[in-house]
Amino acid sequence: MYTCFICRYHEIATKGDNRRMFEEKLIDNLRYQCQTLEELSGLSFPRVRGRIYVRREDKAAFTGEQVEKIKNALSRCSGLENFSPALECEPDIEQILNLVRNSAGEQLQSVIDQKGRVKFRIRARRSDKRFPMMSKDIEIAAATTISEMFPKEQLEVDLTHPEVSIGIEVRDINALIYYQVFPGPGGLPTGSNSPVLALLSGGIDSPVACQMIMNRGCHVDFLTFHSFPYTPMASLEKVQKIAAKLNTFQKPGTLYACNLSEIQKQIRDLCTEKFRTVLYRRMMMRIANMICRRKKLNAIVTGEAVGQVASQTIINLGTIDAAADFVMLRPLCGMDKLETIRRAEKLGTYELSIDPQPDSCTVFAPPSPSVAAKLFDIEREEAKLGDIQPLLEKAYEEMIIS
Repeated sequence: MYTCFICRYHEIATKGDNRRMFEEKLIDNLRYQCQTLEELSGLSFPRVRGRIYVRREDKAAFTGEQVEKIKNALSRCSGLENFSPALECEPDIEQILNLVRNSAGEQLQSVIDQKGRVKFRIRARRSDKRFPMMSKDIEIAAATTISEMFPKEQLEVDLTHPEVSIGIEVRDINALIYYQVFPGPGGLPTGSNSPVLALLSGGIDSPVACQMIMNRGCHVDFLTFHSFPYTPMASLEKVQKIAAKLNTFQKPGTLYACNLSEIQKQIRDLCTEKFRTVLYRRMMMRIANMICRRKKLNAIVTGEAVGQVASQTIINLGTIDAAADFVMLRPLCGMDKLETIRRAEKLGTYELSIDPQPDSCTVFAPPSPSVAAKLFDIEREEAKLGDIQPLLEKAYEEMIIS
């Protein structure tokens, strides 16, 4: 019975002269997400004063199955604060009340059948000030209509904790009625900021960091490291599944899979054991630099959080960052691990991440890694490796790209 979706944004509304660009990016993302629904062609995305509608070009109603599919698509669209499936009519009070009369009964009756009584409220918003009734008057008229549909003892007005909330928006070209508000990812639309490269492991943290940076408007490509034959190819397949899940939130990003094993063997054979992990991470940064430079990406994203493991102490992070030529972004830097887990569960990557597969950082890992690797110590260790650039170039050239 729903004929359109009301899409609302928040942060975009704070923009100034470039607000239109952000709105157009959001519409582009809405269109992309809905294009993945093969049976839903002929959709339009009109922009109406702080709202974007998703509707059929012929304004026909969606089926219940289509409503669910669109809800799932919109829930993945960065920049969208929330959205509501809605019914639409002309901005005329009689048509509005008739629409309430024809739609509210089912919503209210389902609660009455369970509890014998329903708590409800009506919230009206009149953006067209030429409309002859005030918002409060619209609410009273709609409540009166509902009171005529049910016995008095079955209805209770509750403005704070309603079981059914009826929203009415009156605009100059239409009026809309909705019963539910679903959350979107919020933030800014993907593609409205510079593209970035994320270091994606098979762990819990880095997928969450990727999705958070998407919500800041960045399209994300992914770089993962494996150490075949020292790690199984199943570990790479696991990361490919995680990347595929993340790509449902954006136009697909590229996954670069780099074999680090030859470089790790050199570090194992020539460098001090306790510095291995930091040395690995610096080599990863150098390969990330190469990708960013050649693919025109503007920052490197990691899932590191301060103090979480030995390589993530402040001193070690600073030493690792010294090898990066691009801005380093760490969205999880100050986040509690339990909050990261909750976000991963909501994102849908948690179950993939907890599949036990070894990653490249576990290969030749020292039993007691340094927690305070000074830059001059690490540079002295790297000098033992001689000219490492040929190995970095070889690893880059042999990357698996998907």
